[in-house]
Amino acid sequence: MAKKLAFLTIHGMGETDKNYYQILKQSLEKPLGKDIWAKVHFEPIHYQSDLQDYQYNVWQKMRQSAPLSWQDLRKFMLFGFSDASAIEHRATDDGSVYKKIQKSIIYSLKIAREQFSTNDVPIIILAHSLGCQVISNYLWDTQKNKGIWQVGSPDYPEFPPEQEDFLKLKSLRYLFTTGCNIPLFVAGFAEIVAIPKPKPNFKWFNYYDKDDVLGWPLKPLSPSYDLVVEKDIEIDSGNLWQSWNPQSHDGYWADEDFIEHLSQIIKSLNV
Repeated sequence: MAKKLAFLTIHGMGETDKNYYQILKQSLEKPLGKDIWAKVHFEPIHYQSDLQDYQYNVWQKMRQSAPLSWQDLRKFMLFGFSDASAIEHRATDDGSVYKKIQKSIIYSLKIAREQFSTNDVPIIILAHSLGCQVISNYLWDTQKNKGIWQVGSPDYPEFPPEQEDFLKLKSLRYLFTTGCNIPLFVAGFAEIVAIPKPKPNFKWFNYYDKDDVLGWPLKPLSPSYDLVVEKDIEIDSGNLWQSWNPQSHDGYWADEDFIEHLSQIIKSLNV
């Protein structure tokens, strides 16, 4: 059956398995049904592999040096916050972690592009946590010819010319963000500027839980965010043990209200 929609996911901060998307995928397959799901090309983006070996090395050294309390929390903070700092550190340097992560995005986009005969394919991207900042950076760079898209850069990606518009996400119809922590990256700037819309009918839905200290609304950030973000949607994310505390950060992709909204958007694209 011919594919009619490209749907990509990008994970958040911390130690992340390559199959991080399984709960989401299982949650979507039921409301969409086999016929609709068969027309969707699903492609996960996994960028943590560019960081994880270094983080495991530091984690082992720390554990061997002295007894440490709260090891699970320490590990989350070590992996999570080193993700954030490594991504932004010397981002414009050739071969930087920032650019390696952008190459991970392009790698997944190339796989998705092979499923279609044209660039003019609707794309949905779902990003979680730190992944929201990662995909926002990628979109900004594609539009401004920055990062690996800077002409003349040794990191400039290789691709067939006919794939350029797809790889630059010019047909991106919807961006869903959950537990988004973009405010943590821009709060120190005098001027806060959002990505321009990739196309006029682009819509951005941002989901947050008031108990999730890593997830924030986005429209209040600045006039440009208020313009580009269609809606900030507050939900009660997570199960009985998560929904009332910061662990709600891990519950969005199984939330019934969120899954219902996402599945309705997929159906609306005539898939």
